[in-house]
Order: sequence, then C-alpha cells, then structure tokens
Amino acid sequence: MAAKFSNIAQRLRNIIDVLGQGHDENEMQCIFPQGQTTPERILSNPWYDKGFCEPNQYKAAIDRCKGGYDSCDLFINIFSDRAKIERDYISELEKWSATSIKEISQTKEFGTNKKAWIDAIRASKEIANTHSDIVQRLQENVIDKMANFKKENYGKSILHVKKIKEFERDFEQVQKSWIKLLDKINRAKKEYQDAHRQFKKAETAEKIIESDRGAEEEQKTKVKLSVGTYKKECEALKNKYQQFIEEMKNSRPNYENSMKEVLDRTHTFERKRLAQFKALFTALDQSLVIDKDTHLKEMSDAFKKAINSHDIEKDIQWWNSHFGSDTNTAWPSFEELKD
Repeated sequence: MAAKFSNIAQRLRNIIDVLGQGHDENEMQCIFPQGQTTPERILSNPWYDKGFCEPNQYKAAIDRCKGGYDSCDLFINIFSDRAKIERDYISELEKWSATSIKEISQTKEFGTNKKAWIDAIRASKEIANTHSDIVQRLQENVIDKMANFKKENYGKSILHVKKIKEFERDFEQVQKSWIKLLDKINRAKKEYQDAHRQFKKAETAEKIIESDRGAEEEQKTKVKLSVGTYKKECEALKNKYQQFIEEMKNSRPNYENSMKEVLDRTHTFERKRLAQFKALFTALDQSLVIDKDTHLKEMSDAFKKAINSHDIEKDIQWWNSHFGSDTNTAWPSFEELKD
C-alpha cells in the first residue's frame, strides 16, 4: 500500500512539475485517494493511535456511535432506492406491454400468430409480479426492519440521539475528576520546572560570583541565601508534583475500569448494530433470490401456451381461404346489354 501511495505521489509531482506549480510533500498528502483500504493514519481521524484514557479520547467511541446512526440512515436510503428501481421497472414494463399490444392490434397480423404475439407480450409482463414480490420483500424484510431497529436503538430527542448522549455524559462524568487531577499535575509540573530553572540560574550565578575575586563577601552571602531559598522552594514544589503523580497512580485503576465499563457498553451497542446489518444482508440475499418464485413458472407456462397455440399452416389456410386461392373468384362471363 505504501508503495502504491508513493507511486501516486510521484506521478502527481511529475504533473505539477510540468505545470510549473510548486507544492511540498505535505501538500501532496491531502490528495491521496482514500479508498476502502486507506490506512487510518491517513484518513481524517483526530483520535487515531492515541490512548483511550487520555482526555476527550472517548469521543472516538461517541463518533463511532454517531457513525452507526448515519449508517442506518444510509442503509435505509440505499435500499429504498433499490426498491424504487424495481417499482420503476414494473411501471415501465406495464407501459411497454400496453403500448406493444396496441401496436400489434393495429398491424395486419391475424390468426394464431397475432394471438401468440399478444399472449407472449402478456406472458412477459408477468415478470412484473416477480419484481413486485421483490419490492415487498425488500420493504418488509430489509428496509422496514432497519427502520424499526433504528427507531428502537437510536431514539432521538429534539437535539440528539438519547443513547449516544447517555454514553457521552457517562464518559464526561468519569473524566471530570481525572481531568481536574491532570490540571493539578500540569500546574505542579510547570511550577516545579520553573522553580528548578530559577534554582539552576541561582547556582550558576553563585559559581560566577565565587570565582570573582573582586566580589564582596556580602554579595556572596546574598547569592548563597538566594540559592538556598530557590532550593527549598524547588524541593517543596517537587514534593507537591510527586504527590499529585502518586495520587494519579492510586486513582488510575479505578479510573481505567470506569472508562472501560462505559466503553464496553458502547461495544455492546455497536455489536448489536453490526449484528443487525449482518442479518439484513442475509435478508437482502433472500429477498432478491427468484429461483423458487412461482410467478416464473406461471410466466413460463403462459409462454408455452402461447407458443403451442401458434399454428403456421392454420394461419396460411385462413389467409388462403379469405384472400388466396380458396376464395371464390368472380370470373368474367358474357353478358347482354340489359334494357
């Protein structure tokens, strides 16, 4: 896959060079094709490859739930379009049948050929019944079932899907105290590291003034006191920082378990959706299978009946008796002038 992207990028660079446009490597990334097998790291995904327990990383799970809701909608729309194709086909087939029979009726055809032709048109229209059944199965066994599943599992309030909002609130509640602790750790870290930098500067100043032969003892004493003050402050802030780290370590197991508990509930929610999709894919297959459709046999029987009724010699004889050699020809005979 990497080699494929590399080749695509190289071709694009060649095109850009020909056009005289300059783009750097990072700009090329945004025009990589995003296909079914595109790696997650290339797709637009701000949560990819980060620790789930980090602040706001739970939004990846929320986003998955929202994506599931959207996929249910898409599923319904796609197969509603599929059913519409069937309905349109049925409608067009009926129009074609009516128009064809009318046109055949207006020709000079007659006898068994005309009847067989019209019967064949009527028989071929019977396939509409098969497609009507397909529409019914698609609607009842696929589309309606997904619509019911969505209604039962993705019930909405005015603003949001209730179940997804429930997950989001639970994640936020679990992270609330954890984020406060992380804020304390970050502040303590900054305070400690700032103080440590000041302490290092004070030590450097002390070394400089100690090496300065012209420095007064009072100056040296002040610098030493300053170093001592910074050292004490640094140690106090270090202890505070370490205490928060220890508090975090002690809180971590309970926090992780709580996050995992909510996450597992989103997994269960997603499993249910995926199971529904799998079941409906099977239902879709069964809805479109027509090898056991009774209408096909009826249509075939109607075709056979139409074909069997076709009698070439009968049509020739009928025509011959009405227009051909079997008709009574009015031969001319001598006639006197009548007064």
